[in-house]
Amino acid sequence: MSEGDGGTYQPVDQRAIDAMRMTPGLSGMMGAALNAATRAADNAALAQTQQAGGAMRVDPDQVDKLARFFRDEAEALRKRRRDVSDLAVVDPPGTDPVSTQASEKYGQVASGNPQAYLDNYLKLADAFDHTALNLEGSAKQWRTNDGDAAAGMGGVDRA
Repeated sequence: MSEGDGGTYQPVDQRAIDAMRMTPGLSGMMGAALNAATRAADNAALAQTQQAGGAMRVDPDQVDKLARFFRDEAEALRKRRRDVSDLAVVDPPGTDPVSTQASEKYGQVASGNPQAYLDNYLKLADAFDHTALNLEGSAKQWRTNDGDAAAGMGGVDRA
């Protein structure tokens, strides 16, 4: 089952995927794409679960740095979009029906449906952006609250 999502995705036999990845030729490429798609789906599901109710403690002085990390990662993912979308277009190794069908299936794994690698890859970038926005909003609120508390304590003997 996919991690973090309570079983939304179909069960995946990782041993079968690993065996496919080890075979030479188109089957190996398809196994690699399937492995990447499965991992991207797992990461997107985990990010969504964290967004729904996860918690993270961050030193207030490090929030901006952490938000910048997530924003930079999202930007890097989007810059690689073309490379990832190129996975969807693979010329068949031959003109026979098996090669043609395998090439089409490979393209569908890379891009073409909601569980495809590219779609989940972009969902992960969106989750990183959302996380950065949440961190920045929390930091702003914390600084406002801290400033208000400091102003409220002005003139009061704290000893």
